[in-house]
Amino acid sequence: MSCLSPGLPASLFEAFARVLGADVWFQEHASGPEVGDDPFADGRADIGWICSTSFADQSWAAGPGVRLLGVAWVPDDPDADGRPVYFGDLVVPAGSPIRGVADLAGRRVGCNDPVSLSGHHALRFAADDAGFDLDRADLVFTGGHQRSMDALVAGTIDAAVVDSVSRNRRARVDPAVASFDRVARFGPWPVQPLVVRADLDDHLVDDLRRRLLGARDDPGVRAALTDAGLLDLVAVDGSIYDLVGARLAAT
Repeated sequence: MSCLSPGLPASLFEAFARVLGADVWFQEHASGPEVGDDPFADGRADIGWICSTSFADQSWAAGPGVRLLGVAWVPDDPDADGRPVYFGDLVVPAGSPIRGVADLAGRRVGCNDPVSLSGHHALRFAADDAGFDLDRADLVFTGGHQRSMDALVAGTIDAAVVDSVSRNRRARVDPAVASFDRVARFGPWPVQPLVVRADLDDHLVDDLRRRLLGARDDPGVRAALTDAGLLDLVAVDGSIYDLVGARLAAT
């Protein structure tokens, strides 16, 4: 399953599924499983791309939960510096008087969904760090990074916090999005994790990890990575998500 499309293109996950010998389906209304809905426990999913807040929290998990597969992507972003990290970008229309978090009071701010790290929690963490009460802003949960950018283009919101990878990719082909001013960048945060059902056979998990890491030079996977605004796939361990768990626990 993927909880990350259409922020990231479906073709990316279809290319991964081909390499893994898996079928893929998409959950598009939230960045991760919701409380009371565990696709890993009820057999709908063995492998999943979810937001790191879902992985760090797992309050939705009624059964064995999930564990990392141990593979992550590297965004095509100079600020990522070759690491599997990304950002929450606070963007506004060109010429907007909004210059940062403190200017969001009374403004309509587009967010992805309540689960999202780059499209919600990153802004909340930054507001806490700045001593700004985010309740002074009007958060509008649009249901997706693309929808947040659509709303900002349409002028129905004043600002949006969006996944840096999704924004960079769309800005390459959409002059309206390219014209946004990025007034703050929150992070870096570890990219969205690829997880597997916790009780999946260890030998199968090892095989899936080898297949995916070995597919970096597969022409179809390489094309899908490039189209998604990504450079590479790298091996990771769970420690890169400790920061997310610590921030959630402290909030």
